[in-house]
Amino acid sequence: MRSALIAAALVLLALAFVQIPAFTGGQGAVSLSRPGHEDLTFWANHNGLEEIDVHGEVGFGDMARILMRRRSNSQQMRGLRDRFTFKVKEMAALETPDVFRAELTGQGLVWRNKPELVIMAAGRIFNLPVIVENRGSARGFFMKLSEAAPGRFKRKISLLAGDREIALELDLDVRPLAKLRVHLTEPARVYLTGADGLAYAPRGSISRITAMSAEYYFHAENSFEMDLPAGPTLIEATRGIEYELARHPVDLQPGSTTEVKVALKRWENMARRGLYSSDAHIHANYTAPHHQVITAQDVRLQALAEDLNNANMMVANSSGAFIHDEQHFEGKAHALSSPNFVIYWNEEMRNSGPYGHMCFYNLTRLVHPIYTGFPDTPQWEDYPPNYTQAEAAQKQGGAVTYAHPGYAPTFEGASARELPVDLALGQIDAMDVLSNNFEEATTELWYRLLNCGFRLAISAGTDAFTNVADHYTPGGGRVYAPAGERLNYAEWIRNYKRGRSFATNGPILMLAVNDSEPGDEIRLPAGKPQTVRVKCEVRSQLPLDKLEILVNGKPVISRKSLSLDEELRLESSSWIAARIQGPWHRLVLNDSHAFAHTSPVYVYLGDQRIVNRDDVGFYVDWIERLIARVEERGRFATPERKAEVITLFRRALDIYRLRLQ
Repeated sequence: MRSALIAAALVLLALAFVQIPAFTGGQGAVSLSRPGHEDLTFWANHNGLEEIDVHGEVGFGDMARILMRRRSNSQQMRGLRDRFTFKVKEMAALETPDVFRAELTGQGLVWRNKPELVIMAAGRIFNLPVIVENRGSARGFFMKLSEAAPGRFKRKISLLAGDREIALELDLDVRPLAKLRVHLTEPARVYLTGADGLAYAPRGSISRITAMSAEYYFHAENSFEMDLPAGPTLIEATRGIEYELARHPVDLQPGSTTEVKVALKRWENMARRGLYSSDAHIHANYTAPHHQVITAQDVRLQALAEDLNNANMMVANSSGAFIHDEQHFEGKAHALSSPNFVIYWNEEMRNSGPYGHMCFYNLTRLVHPIYTGFPDTPQWEDYPPNYTQAEAAQKQGGAVTYAHPGYAPTFEGASARELPVDLALGQIDAMDVLSNNFEEATTELWYRLLNCGFRLAISAGTDAFTNVADHYTPGGGRVYAPAGERLNYAEWIRNYKRGRSFATNGPILMLAVNDSEPGDEIRLPAGKPQTVRVKCEVRSQLPLDKLEILVNGKPVISRKSLSLDEELRLESSSWIAARIQGPWHRLVLNDSHAFAHTSPVYVYLGDQRIVNRDDVGFYVDWIERLIARVEERGRFATPERKAEVITLFRRALDIYRLRLQ
């Protein structure tokens, strides 16, 4: 045997137990890295995913993201996560099987978990994860392993804490590199797992992590190639929600090139029906003024690989005065757009105070100010109100949707607090019912607004930050609207504003009431109950639980079947919509369960309005509280501006109060 197999090499890790500041942050993008380590795994880059050159102590986020790189850890890691954030941020909670875990006790260092075999690639850095506990505190470390030549080796791993040392003999299976060349029939989202169990992405690509399944992926357009450890390798590819997941296992042999053709297969083609998808809320670059690395070409690839017909990109501030991606705004579709794939930089108008955030479509010029209510910035005031900004967007032919309405169906739990005002005053077209909030909260807020007699279309916006590695995937939730045989952007905007739409994270859901579509009005005689015929068509590659028909927010028909054709009796004017739900699935990228919901069909019996007094009263109270909050906490340069906003809100309040009469 070679001497390398007999001699025990020493990989030494000296442990320092120093205090690390507590991590903060909710659904925002927070690195959870040690200072100076954010570039390890947090920020997206164009370097692919091969190796991370670090040795020593790391933060919770970097340890977690390295563990997620091993596909076998996904299930355990999902249990710790809330979408792309973590419900717990304690190193001790990371208990996947391949973590090397030691504890410093009164008797010395002892191993609590020590995998005996490590498969790694020759000539590549392998990040060996070590967690050490000391009196209830846990710290995470990476040992940097690297072997130049392939083979089986015994290596000694040694931990040193002060004068205490612990060691183990590690069996290394070092694989030679083999070349893989993949040809895609269409642009795709690709999951690539090497023989060492690790995820990979080729150099030049952007490696990202799915929010819910905790899996690394990358987007590719035609072909890619890279060197991987020899042995069983898995290539998986899909495209948006209308394609099946293609799965190709291969066995890479050293010294040769393995070529694979991956053919993507549609299970649905909505464009042939004249319906086109959009994500209302995508940030190419966000969070910090640095790491503005995502280009228009990257966005084009994202849209193609996710089969997203209308990528609505956001020019916006984040936490201060810096405006992200303003250089991309042209007041028209970007030059990299193509037939059936529109890339359009628009705007997220953000108020950090009591109002909420709105996303605009179809702007010919940016609406200024782009943000309001941010302390220590030029736009520190809660002025102008969102109403003024929405009005400016609509006057130039734009469409307006309120983003991420809230985490709870209450005034305090909501973020879109000015939405009821702007809707009553006629400046809002849609609401992101499918967003980065829980649908149980957003649907209740939406149903109550519809029950006040207003028309409000459904929308979907992921709020994806694509320059952050672990964040939402663009198009993971999307809204469909008709736009002709080829995507006509102006027609899509008209139909979106009209509410001829449905939102989904996977299932396809079509509704007709008396042959009318969502967004339509049906006028029937007054004076007696009326019967309408409701038809639903559902197609899905995901498991589903039930299909429901809603009348004024209440499920009146519930079926397990994927189709429905029934008569429905209406006692009064009503809105009718359909929704369908199912369990979580790997292909539901951003949400906790499968979900689709149509915009309403509005059915009027004579001149009778759609009004639920309880829901009107709910928003009367809401606006009264909004006015009180503005009076108490609003930030204004002059008393006149404050009075102007309160007067505006009272105008909307009067509209709701009239509906109680």
